Amino acid sequence: MKEPVGRKGKALESIKRYLFSSFQSTILLLYLPIIILCLALTGWISYHLSSKQIEENAYQNVRDTVFQTKNYLDNRLHDIFEQLVSLSNNSSILSIMSRDPFYTEPDDYIQVNKQISQIYSTYNSLLDSVFVNFHNGDFVLLKCDVSPKKIHFSYEEYRGRFKGNREGYYWRNLHYDDVLNSNEVVSVFKLIGQNTSSTHGILLFNLRKDFFEKVLSKSLLGENGYLLLISPDGQMLSKQVDAKYQLTSEWIDHLRNIEEKSGRMEFKKHDKETMIVVYDTLSINNWKVVAVFSEGDMLKNVNYIKYTTVVVIISLIIAASLLAKVFSEYAARPISLLARDMKRFYKDRLGMPADISTLREIHILQKGIQELMQHIDNLMEQIKKEQEKKKKLEFAVMHAQIHPHFLYNTLYSIKSLCDMGMNREASSMISALSNFFRISISKGQEMISIEEEIEHIKSYLFIQEMRYGDDFSYEIDVDQHILSFRIIKLTLQPLVENAIYHGVKQKRGKGTILVKGYCINDTIYFEVIDNGVGMDVNKIKEIMDALNNKEENAALGIGLRSVHERIQLHYGSSYGMHIESELGKGTKVTVTVPAEKV
Repeated sequence: MKEPVGRKGKALESIKRYLFSSFQSTILLLYLPIIILCLALTGWISYHLSSKQIEENAYQNVRDTVFQTKNYLDNRLHDIFEQLVSLSNNSSILSIMSRDPFYTEPDDYIQVNKQISQIYSTYNSLLDSVFVNFHNGDFVLLKCDVSPKKIHFSYEEYRGRFKGNREGYYWRNLHYDDVLNSNEVVSVFKLIGQNTSSTHGILLFNLRKDFFEKVLSKSLLGENGYLLLISPDGQMLSKQVDAKYQLTSEWIDHLRNIEEKSGRMEFKKHDKETMIVVYDTLSINNWKVVAVFSEGDMLKNVNYIKYTTVVVIISLIIAASLLAKVFSEYAARPISLLARDMKRFYKDRLGMPADISTLREIHILQKGIQELMQHIDNLMEQIKKEQEKKKKLEFAVMHAQIHPHFLYNTLYSIKSLCDMGMNREASSMISALSNFFRISISKGQEMISIEEEIEHIKSYLFIQEMRYGDDFSYEIDVDQHILSFRIIKLTLQPLVENAIYHGVKQKRGKGTILVKGYCINDTIYFEVIDNGVGMDVNKIKEIMDALNNKEENAALGIGLRSVHERIQLHYGSSYGMHIESELGKGTKVTVTVPAEKV
């Protein structure tokens, strides 16, 4: 019983060994499934996205059609309704209604006929007829394209059927003309008075059926799609369609009673045909403009895209397989030659059997490259740490140089003030010195707020102004909005110190130092400007070259170089320090750092 299993295992092992016997076959077996999967996934995603887009575009087109049709009908029906309201409030009409029909004058007919003739001629494309009937037919006027032999109208029938509107205005969907009994019309009318009152009548506008048919039939909703105008008393179709595409009476009643002004619904017919309904509401009379279309008709293009996508994917898979075979042969050739040479080396030089596979040689090469890359990464990390350590040592040296020398000079100045009895000034100087060292230490933190950095240079400038008051004055103008951002400690103090000792103290007369700070496009700018002796073009070029090339240069001092390199080390090469100067006019040092909240 075990022999067949053993044979099967050996067969699978032989197949596996054959399939993975060469670098080329390994590439094909590894990458062909990936290529097929990627192409299939790309095709499926493309089909899914395009079908969704087509579906959304189709629905959006229908929504636009319904919305535009609704707006057009609203505008035209509003015009007609305004004419009806205007006619009902006409002075001639009101005068006739208020008088006994016995006193009706011929001029009354002329005035009313003039009004309805003007309305009829203006809106002839929409109006089929205009009918006026007061006092049970004692005053009757009819305006239409034909001359009727007889007028059929019953005010009592209208009064009995139409009730509930306090203003007396009513709309009727498609029906046979109650005046001429000739064709189908849509009506809007006003009933005046009650059956029991002495004053009663009707102003009736009949609207042309073909006007609505033209408006509703302009929509492009597919072979079996159509527009529908639904009102409480009926509905009007844009065209005749097969019964399986028509709305059931239950759905029509649902649309009549639905409270939402606009929306979309789906329903299935008995033959499982999915129908889509998109509707909107006329503001003039709350009738529903409804688009009905078959989902299958509207989304025919989706099926076309699906079949096209399948054909394209199959074609691409075949082409990709052929190209993969060609490229794998080309890529495997150097490796195969290397493997052959390695086998020959092992056999001829070392006397070992030549059974080393090419895949193992690839593994050896890969392992060597990985070890090399790891060694390079370790070296780069070591260099980076050494650079950071060097910058920290330079900063510590600068820090150590600043504090003892500055402390000695300041304490000597305080002693001098005390000897002269200027105790209040000495006290202020001690407070400034205390604040200066408090911020300098800042619990060993490298980053402090800009507000603290400004306080630091204020203390420094106050002390230096006390010492060299006759040599310079200073001004600090920093935008209040940037005070909450953070900055590397001791960024500005070396710049201010440089402006004092190499700028204003070297000139004759009293100098000025201006410190500015502001933010533009998430970058904070600090400017230290002095009107000291300045520098010539060659000196500026020498300093900027030393900054940009990170060269040791006596012209650049340790303080300025440390500021520039610490900023670039922390924020990157996009930020740092820039120096502008003109001999005899002064120097401006600009520092840029990113805007970072504390």
